[in-house]
Amino acid sequence: MAEIPTQPPSRSLKDKVAIVTGAGCFGDGIGNGRAISIMLANEGCNVICLDMDLEWATKTADMANQSSASKKAIPAQGNVTDADDCEKAVALALEEFGRLDILVNNVGIAGASGTAIDVDMAKWTMGLEVNVSSMVLMAKYAIPAMAKNDGEIKGSIVNMGSVAGLKGGTPHLLYPTAKGAVVNMTRAMAAHHAKDGIRVNCVCPGVSDEA
Repeated sequence: MAEIPTQPPSRSLKDKVAIVTGAGCFGDGIGNGRAISIMLANEGCNVICLDMDLEWATKTADMANQSSASKKAIPAQGNVTDADDCEKAVALALEEFGRLDILVNNVGIAGASGTAIDVDMAKWTMGLEVNVSSMVLMAKYAIPAMAKNDGEIKGSIVNMGSVAGLKGGTPHLLYPTAKGAVVNMTRAMAAHHAKDGIRVNCVCPGVSDEA
Protein backbone atom coordinates (compact mmCIF):
# COMPACT_ATOMS: atom_id res chain seq x y z
CA MET A 1 0.00 0.00 0.00
CA ALA A 2 1.32 3.44 -0.94
CA GLU A 3 1.97 5.83 1.93
CA ILE A 4 0.59 9.34 2.05
CA PRO A 5 3.31 11.54 0.47
CA THR A 6 5.30 13.49 3.02
CA GLN A 7 6.49 15.95 0.38
CA PRO A 8 4.61 17.36 -2.62
CA PRO A 9 5.45 15.34 -5.75
CA SER A 10 7.77 16.92 -8.28
CA ARG A 11 6.01 18.85 -11.04
CA SER A 12 8.81 18.14 -13.48
CA LEU A 13 8.05 15.90 -16.46
CA LYS A 14 11.70 15.68 -17.52
CA ASP A 15 12.56 12.09 -18.52
CA LYS A 16 9.07 10.83 -17.67
CA VAL A 17 7.51 8.42 -20.17
CA ALA A 18 4.00 8.90 -21.56
CA ILE A 19 1.62 7.17 -23.94
CA VAL A 20 -0.92 9.42 -25.65
CA THR A 21 -3.74 7.61 -27.45
CA GLY A 22 -5.41 9.26 -30.41
CA ALA A 23 -2.22 11.27 -30.87
CA GLY A 24 -2.68 11.74 -34.61
CA CYS A 25 -4.50 14.41 -36.55
CA PHE A 26 -5.11 15.06 -40.24
CA GLY A 27 -2.39 17.11 -41.93
CA ASP A 28 -0.95 19.99 -39.94
CA GLY A 29 -4.04 20.34 -37.75
CA ILE A 30 -3.68 20.40 -33.97
CA GLY A 31 -6.18 18.08 -32.31
CA ASN A 32 -6.21 17.36 -28.59
CA GLY A 33 -3.94 14.32 -28.85
CA ARG A 34 -1.35 16.09 -30.97
CA ALA A 35 -1.37 19.16 -28.72
CA ILE A 36 -0.95 17.00 -25.62
CA SER A 37 1.93 15.07 -27.20
CA ILE A 38 3.75 18.25 -28.21
CA MET A 39 3.28 19.88 -24.81
CA LEU A 40 4.52 16.79 -22.97
CA ALA A 41 7.59 16.66 -25.21
CA ASN A 42 8.23 20.36 -24.58
CA GLU A 43 8.36 19.58 -20.86
CA GLY A 44 11.05 16.95 -21.42
CA CYS A 45 8.77 13.93 -21.47
CA ASN A 46 9.39 10.90 -23.69
CA VAL A 47 6.19 10.27 -25.64
CA ILE A 48 4.70 7.29 -27.46
CA CYS A 49 2.33 8.88 -30.00
CA LEU A 50 -0.27 6.14 -30.54
CA ASP A 51 -2.85 6.28 -33.30
CA MET A 52 -4.64 3.93 -35.71
CA ASP A 53 -3.17 5.95 -38.57
CA LEU A 54 0.62 5.60 -38.50
CA GLU A 55 1.09 8.54 -40.87
CA TRP A 56 -0.84 10.81 -38.51
CA ALA A 57 1.08 9.49 -35.50
CA THR A 58 4.38 10.04 -37.31
CA LYS A 59 3.43 13.62 -38.12
CA THR A 60 2.68 14.23 -34.45
CA ALA A 61 5.99 12.72 -33.35
CA ASP A 62 7.85 14.82 -35.91
CA MET A 63 6.13 18.00 -34.70
CA ALA A 64 6.87 17.10 -31.07
CA ASN A 65 10.52 16.44 -31.85
CA GLN A 66 10.86 19.71 -33.77
CA SER A 67 9.67 21.69 -30.76
CA SER A 68 11.55 19.70 -28.12
CA ALA A 69 15.23 19.54 -27.29
CA SER A 70 14.92 15.91 -26.17
CA LYS A 71 13.52 14.65 -29.51
CA LYS A 72 12.19 11.49 -27.90
CA ALA A 73 8.69 11.28 -29.35
CA ILE A 74 8.03 7.97 -31.10
CA PRO A 75 5.08 7.15 -33.39
CA ALA A 76 3.19 3.90 -32.94
CA GLN A 77 0.24 2.36 -34.74
CA GLY A 78 -2.48 0.67 -32.73
CA ASN A 79 -6.20 0.16 -32.26
CA VAL A 80 -7.04 0.84 -28.62
CA THR A 81 -10.13 -1.37 -28.81
CA ASP A 82 -7.79 -4.32 -29.44
CA ALA A 83 -6.21 -5.80 -26.31
CA ASP A 84 -3.10 -6.99 -28.15
CA ASP A 85 -2.44 -3.51 -29.55
CA CYS A 86 -2.86 -1.95 -26.10
CA GLU A 87 -0.43 -4.43 -24.58
CA LYS A 88 2.06 -3.79 -27.40
CA ALA A 89 1.90 -0.02 -26.83
CA VAL A 90 2.85 -0.44 -23.18
CA ALA A 91 5.56 -2.94 -24.13
CA LEU A 92 6.98 -0.39 -26.60
CA ALA A 93 7.26 2.23 -23.87
CA LEU A 94 9.10 -0.24 -21.64
CA GLU A 95 11.36 -1.39 -24.47
CA GLU A 96 12.29 2.11 -25.63
CA PHE A 97 12.43 3.95 -22.31
CA GLY A 98 12.41 1.33 -19.55
CA ARG A 99 9.33 2.61 -17.73
CA LEU A 100 5.86 4.13 -18.06
CA ASP A 101 4.75 7.10 -15.97
CA ILE A 102 1.80 8.66 -17.78
CA LEU A 103 -1.14 7.41 -19.82
CA VAL A 104 -3.37 9.92 -21.58
CA ASN A 105 -6.54 8.17 -22.74
CA ASN A 106 -7.45 10.71 -25.40
CA VAL A 107 -9.17 8.57 -28.05
CA GLY A 108 -12.81 9.46 -28.61
CA ILE A 109 -15.38 9.66 -31.38
CA ALA A 110 -18.72 11.41 -31.79
CA GLY A 111 -20.25 7.99 -32.38
CA ALA A 112 -23.83 7.10 -33.15
CA SER A 113 -26.26 9.89 -33.88
CA GLY A 114 -29.85 10.00 -32.74
CA THR A 115 -31.91 9.68 -29.59
CA ALA A 116 -33.04 6.54 -27.77
CA ILE A 117 -35.84 6.25 -30.34
CA ASP A 118 -33.74 6.08 -33.48
CA VAL A 119 -30.11 5.35 -32.52
CA ASP A 120 -28.42 2.52 -34.43
CA MET A 121 -27.55 0.00 -31.71
CA ALA A 122 -24.56 -1.47 -33.56
CA LYS A 123 -23.04 2.01 -33.82
CA TRP A 124 -24.02 2.63 -30.19
CA THR A 125 -22.04 -0.42 -29.09
CA MET A 126 -19.04 0.61 -31.17
CA GLY A 127 -19.14 4.13 -29.72
CA LEU A 128 -19.06 2.84 -26.15
CA GLU A 129 -16.22 0.47 -27.05
CA VAL A 130 -14.10 3.29 -28.46
CA ASN A 131 -14.97 5.98 -25.93
CA VAL A 132 -15.07 3.92 -22.72
CA SER A 133 -13.80 0.35 -23.05
CA SER A 134 -10.59 1.42 -24.79
CA MET A 135 -9.61 3.39 -21.70
CA VAL A 136 -10.09 0.31 -19.54
CA LEU A 137 -7.96 -1.78 -21.92
CA MET A 138 -5.10 0.72 -21.93
CA ALA A 139 -5.23 1.03 -18.14
CA LYS A 140 -5.28 -2.77 -17.81
CA TYR A 141 -1.74 -2.95 -19.20
CA ALA A 142 -0.44 0.46 -18.12
CA ILE A 143 -1.16 0.15 -14.39
CA PRO A 144 1.02 -2.94 -13.76
CA ALA A 145 3.89 -1.22 -15.60
CA MET A 146 3.48 1.96 -13.56
CA ALA A 147 3.31 0.00 -10.31
CA LYS A 148 6.94 -1.07 -10.81
CA ASN A 149 8.19 2.53 -10.61
CA ASP A 150 9.95 3.88 -7.55
CA GLY A 151 8.58 6.66 -5.39
CA GLU A 152 5.32 7.44 -3.67
CA ILE A 153 3.62 8.60 -6.87
CA LYS A 154 4.23 5.80 -9.36
CA GLY A 155 2.08 6.89 -12.27
CA SER A 156 -0.69 9.08 -13.59
CA ILE A 157 -3.62 8.33 -15.89
CA VAL A 158 -5.62 11.11 -17.52
CA ASN A 159 -8.95 10.18 -19.11
CA MET A 160 -10.39 12.61 -21.63
CA GLY A 161 -13.98 13.40 -20.78
CA SER A 162 -16.14 16.30 -21.95
CA VAL A 163 -18.43 19.00 -20.67
CA ALA A 164 -21.12 16.94 -22.42
CA GLY A 165 -20.45 14.17 -19.92
CA LEU A 166 -21.23 16.56 -17.06
CA LYS A 167 -24.17 18.46 -18.52
CA GLY A 168 -25.58 16.35 -21.35
CA GLY A 169 -27.73 18.54 -23.54
CA THR A 170 -26.35 17.47 -26.93
CA PRO A 171 -28.64 16.47 -29.82
CA HIS A 172 -27.43 12.85 -29.67
CA LEU A 173 -27.55 10.27 -26.88
CA LEU A 174 -24.29 8.36 -27.34
CA TYR A 175 -21.64 11.04 -26.79
CA PRO A 176 -22.84 12.49 -23.45
CA THR A 177 -23.62 8.98 -22.22
CA ALA A 178 -20.11 7.75 -23.02
CA LYS A 179 -18.38 10.81 -21.60
CA GLY A 180 -20.52 10.65 -18.46
CA ALA A 181 -19.37 7.06 -18.07
CA VAL A 182 -15.75 8.22 -18.39
CA VAL A 183 -16.24 10.68 -15.53
CA ASN A 184 -17.52 8.07 -13.10
CA MET A 185 -15.17 5.38 -14.38
CA THR A 186 -12.33 7.77 -13.52
CA ARG A 187 -13.66 8.22 -9.99
CA ALA A 188 -13.78 4.45 -9.53
CA MET A 189 -10.32 3.89 -11.01
CA ALA A 190 -8.87 6.63 -8.80
CA ALA A 191 -10.28 4.94 -5.70
CA HIS A 192 -9.09 1.50 -6.81
CA HIS A 193 -5.49 2.45 -7.58
CA ALA A 194 -4.67 5.28 -5.16
CA LYS A 195 -3.33 2.69 -2.73
CA ASP A 196 -0.80 1.68 -5.39
CA GLY A 197 0.46 5.25 -5.84
CA ILE A 198 -1.31 5.78 -9.17
CA ARG A 199 -3.38 8.89 -9.76
CA VAL A 200 -6.35 8.83 -12.13
CA ASN A 201 -7.97 12.08 -13.24
CA CYS A 202 -10.45 13.22 -15.86
CA VAL A 203 -10.31 16.36 -17.99
CA CYS A 204 -13.63 17.66 -19.34
CA PRO A 205 -13.00 20.26 -22.07
CA GLY A 206 -15.63 22.14 -23.99
CA VAL A 207 -15.58 23.04 -27.67
CA SER A 208 -12.14 24.11 -28.89
CA ASP A 209 -10.74 25.44 -32.15
CA GLU A 210 -8.37 22.78 -33.50
CA ALA A 211 -7.46 24.55 -36.73
